[in-house]
Amino acid sequence: MPSQQKKIIFCTAGVLNFLCALGVVTAVGTPLWVKATILCKTGALLVNASGKELDKFMGEMQYGLFHGEGVRQCGLGARPFRFSCSCGCLVMILFASEVKIHHLSEKIANFKEGTYAYRTQNEKYTTSFWVVFICFFVHFLNGLLIRLAGFQFPFTKSKETETTNVASDLMY
Repeated sequence: MPSQQKKIIFCTAGVLNFLCALGVVTAVGTPLWVKATILCKTGALLVNASGKELDKFMGEMQYGLFHGEGVRQCGLGARPFRFSCSCGCLVMILFASEVKIHHLSEKIANFKEGTYAYRTQNEKYTTSFWVVFICFFVHFLNGLLIRLAGFQFPFTKSKETETTNVASDLMY
């Protein structure tokens, strides 16, 4: 591959990596990762309401890796709350599994809630989650692009040692 093409590929990869880094930095601090709708449970039963009455018993929240905000409702009006999350890692798979498997939205909605219990009605990943996901994907594609350009990664080279003329090297 000509030298000019390699320069263009490396420049493109560099610009994409820089844009990805900016995107990740912007997305990490925002609470726009997961948006959930929560439904109030009174005692052991779910609220038996529909239409406008049901809206009085539903709340919503959105959260990210570090903080979030929401509104709880249980027939008593809106009660806004803010909270901090303590997710220790930025690995997308672990965050997604924490949200789904360990019911993170319900744990956050029921934190310091003594009277009522909330159940997650629905949740979806929002802007920041997908920005970071796409940035990881672009980094992977950049690695492939650079490899296709003919760059040999250091960990793929095998070390070859020359063992010939050892005796003559020692003499001089």
